[in-house]
Amino acid sequence: MKKMTSSAAVIFATLMMVGCNGIKAKTTAQQAVPTDSITVTVNEKDEISKEAKIQVAILLDTSNSMDGLIEQAKSRLWNIVNTLTTLKYKGKTPEIEIGLYEYGNDNIPASKKHIRLVAPLTNDLDLISEKLFSLTTNGGQEYCGAVIAESTQALEWSMRDADMKLIYIAGNEEFNQGKVSYKEAIAEALEKDIYINTIYCGSYEYGISELWQDAATRAKGK
Repeated sequence: MKKMTSSAAVIFATLMMVGCNGIKAKTTAQQAVPTDSITVTVNEKDEISKEAKIQVAILLDTSNSMDGLIEQAKSRLWNIVNTLTTLKYKGKTPEIEIGLYEYGNDNIPASKKHIRLVAPLTNDLDLISEKLFSLTTNGGQEYCGAVIAESTQALEWSMRDADMKLIYIAGNEEFNQGKVSYKEAIAEALEKDIYINTIYCGSYEYGISELWQDAATRAKGK
């Protein structure tokens, strides 16, 4: 794996603090973010950096095991996006692109491993917000390895060393479901310098026993 450049390292260190914020509590995604704090605004006067870009893929479990948790998970994820817009590199705002997948939903055919690309990487954050908060639960089988592999292979990730590439996967149940090995999927992501953070929606202890912590550790995330 290539050595991380200074710009990517600064952004990565900041995002790790964002991703971990509040996750050590007994319930991870069960702390709702007030609705007035999930609006993303980018100051029109901010100068967009051409030296650094942040790309983030959001992977959200929309199976029935997320009933009662999905709205809090959406708010947690959007709070991370909100924080991305405040980051600076050399006094400038990095370009931000967000992509969105849902997985584990029985409305999506089994032939597609119950995975759907909701939105490709885009800087249209209003679109991502609209799509994210419209997702609903149904089903199913949560194939974390498969959705990580799909997002790694299908999205148009940057090839520049200076850019930061991240995946945030949120959900619950066992991380090792399905035929696609999450360990192999993570290894493939790391080959492309894509780092993965996991957000387990439930108790901290179950997040460990169901391998969400192991996945984050392997993926050099949190």
